[in-house]
Amino acid sequence: MIELSVENEVAYLTLKPEEKFNILNTHTIKEIINSIKHLIDSPAKVLRIFGEGGSFAVGANIRTMLGYSGFDAKGFSILGNRLFNLLQDIPQVVIAEIDGFCMGGGVDFAAAADFRFATKRSKFAHPGSKLGIITGFGGTQRIPRVMKQSYYQKLFITGDLFDADFMYRGGFLFGICEDKDDLRQNVDNFVRKIINKNRVHIYYLKQMVNKGR
Repeated sequence: MIELSVENEVAYLTLKPEEKFNILNTHTIKEIINSIKHLIDSPAKVLRIFGEGGSFAVGANIRTMLGYSGFDAKGFSILGNRLFNLLQDIPQVVIAEIDGFCMGGGVDFAAAADFRFATKRSKFAHPGSKLGIITGFGGTQRIPRVMKQSYYQKLFITGDLFDADFMYRGGFLFGICEDKDDLRQNVDNFVRKIINKNRVHIYYLKQMVNKGR
């Protein structure tokens, strides 16, 4: 389930799990895309993305993917990349607020944001090497743009679970917070530095930076 609201030039996109975690299935990705499209012409300067229920996002449902044909798998990959490209192209500054598990395609999702903050309890993994798969959401291209080489290689190749400190030292995270309340407060403070800027200026700065990666 997705909730979108806009308040004082800040948009809030909240993922609420229908099961145990926030799974990026076809329905959810389409819902997020449709929600974000409504923001493009809005006065919002910032988009804050948060996942409830102990996870930011945990990627696709592997059991569902096992039943995909080659055509289905390609379509799902294209859909995921469509979402992440949209996040990079919209005029809003996108901030991922991570509290809990961020796994597989969820890491790719966060990598498409402009900034990433996480709580100390958050855990990260890209377990494809343990499952015999490679992410189809473009994470092998996006994550190296925001993370140091030795760190993203360890993330992908081992498939192990890493803490927020590892991701911060690797350059993936902009900041680490004590808990969910501290996360919100820190991002609130950071957002104040953005919303007093000209919206058009922010948009062109974002585009130039992204194209220069």
